Amino acid sequence: MVLSHAVHTLRGMNNTTTRTKFSLLQRARAWWARQREINQQMAVRSACPAATAAAGQIPRDIHAAWVDRVPEEFPGLPVDDGAWLRCSIGLAQFFEVCRLQRDHGPCALPSKGADSVWHVWLAIDPAGLAAWQRRHFGGALEHREADMLGAPLEDCLARCWAGACRSQGLSLFGPRLPLLFGLDGLLGLPTGWAYRHEHGALVHRRIDGFGHASGPAVAHAAVAAGGLVTLGLITEVELRAHRRRDDGGGSSCGSSFSSDGDCSSGDAGGSSCGSSCGSGCGGGGD
Repeated sequence: MVLSHAVHTLRGMNNTTTRTKFSLLQRARAWWARQREINQQMAVRSACPAATAAAGQIPRDIHAAWVDRVPEEFPGLPVDDGAWLRCSIGLAQFFEVCRLQRDHGPCALPSKGADSVWHVWLAIDPAGLAAWQRRHFGGALEHREADMLGAPLEDCLARCWAGACRSQGLSLFGPRLPLLFGLDGLLGLPTGWAYRHEHGALVHRRIDGFGHASGPAVAHAAVAAGGLVTLGLITEVELRAHRRRDDGGGSSCGSSFSSDGDCSSGDAGGSSCGSSCGSGCGGGGD
């Protein structure tokens, strides 16, 4: 009896120790996850100060309506505070991009996450949205579908790329992605667009129902150096400086805002830009 009781007690102590270790491991993982999220949110806020300041002035009732409506219109899009921060700043960055590119023409919006805020605000309070845009970006933009932008979608996407990079002080030649182009991949938004640089070219893939980039890469020739020069988005001086840097050894693979940070690329040639061109709407250029 004494031996049996001792064995039972020892087993209980072992089980308690195991549960304690498991609990400590869970707590450590939760702490690291919180710290990682805090650091990521700080990076998002600091990426584009003008957009961050404007997004901070979005009314709370728009945020509440977004939380309520997004699951139906954009299934799979998270509605936590971190997702709201990213999506609202993403939309503000797009309006800042359109302001920067006003003299060049309309811009295409490369993020469904950012577009989700635009949709909700248009439905809830279009007058308030227009007033907010005028206050922070000097004018109100009409939400237009991709085929109503009045210019080739590839050119509109290239303008957005140039403006987004300039708003964050990033090189227009990559490989780092501005927030607006990395947003859907960060969120793992089903049916959204996961952008990245592969072998020196900007490409995107559709995001599947599991939140992963899948399918063939769609390359964007207008965002390459030659296309940017043709559209007047970079100067010959900038192009020559880029080529000198490139001849000196090029740049390493990386991304400011990417759903995955490795260099395992695949074929950057991708497919031609057709019905899945990495944007469904846009605005500006008026």
